[in-house]
Amino acid sequence: MPRNYLATSVVAEKDGRKENAWYNYGGRQDFSYYTPELVNKLANEVVNRVVVLFDAIKPPAGEMPVVLGPGVTGILLHEAIGHGMEADFNRKKISTYANMIGKKVAEPFVTIIDDGTIHNKLGAINIDDEGTESQKTTLVENGILTSYLHDKISAKHYNLKPTGNGRRESYQHFPLPRMRNTYMLPGEANPEDVIKSVEKGIYVKDVSNGQVKIGEGDFAFYVSQGQMIENGKLTSPIKDVNIMGNGPKMLQNITMVANDLKLAESGAGFCGKGGQRVPVGFGLPTCLVKSMTVGGTS
Repeated sequence: MPRNYLATSVVAEKDGRKENAWYNYGGRQDFSYYTPELVNKLANEVVNRVVVLFDAIKPPAGEMPVVLGPGVTGILLHEAIGHGMEADFNRKKISTYANMIGKKVAEPFVTIIDDGTIHNKLGAINIDDEGTESQKTTLVENGILTSYLHDKISAKHYNLKPTGNGRRESYQHFPLPRMRNTYMLPGEANPEDVIKSVEKGIYVKDVSNGQVKIGEGDFAFYVSQGQMIENGKLTSPIKDVNIMGNGPKMLQNITMVANDLKLAESGAGFCGKGGQRVPVGFGLPTCLVKSMTVGGTS
């Protein structure tokens, strides 16, 4: 099904100060998806996102616990971790995961999936661009790295079957191992208990403008929506803050996973690699990362 999405942006002004926000819903959807109820939901979401910014503060800078909210924060999983599990980077010994198959990369309650079979999501494909049938691939199972994402070249190199991840932007490009819909399976904790476990930290609802070094996994993301966590409770909204870290280390530092897995509802997501863009999806349950670098006020 073709990719489509409905997006809106809003600019608000208060006491001479302006803030703006943007949001969208979509995927590989039939047009019946775009009901009046969804339009109202989109309008309310984007208005709420801009209004809260007038009360937002800059959090203190430093190392602290970070709770990643469900859904769109899965982009950190995609960028900081997922790319390192694409087989071409491992075949070329670029990725930090190059010699980690069968080894522990996370706690036993962490399982990460890349799935091309989820109906209506951006990364859904029937076959990849090499003719391999789409499938669900388990990358990390109970904390153990079990597979890379393979096209036919890397599968032949490793003497394995392709995983259906050979994707390209168009006929003008060559296939590369690319993600589809990448997400972490839910855990057993309640989201409220994850937040309650943090004495002082931040809660991340949404991120944007990420930068990642694929080999090392070092990343920085701008927090576009979030809140302070103080004494186990969500308090002031935050703005003008970046979170920084290392993908493999972040994976190791996930100490709680909640039972509220959500896949991002965006229809506008693209992933860039090798000068090519392909649509991808991602998702995450609420997760506690015990320590990340927060770039706020000194």
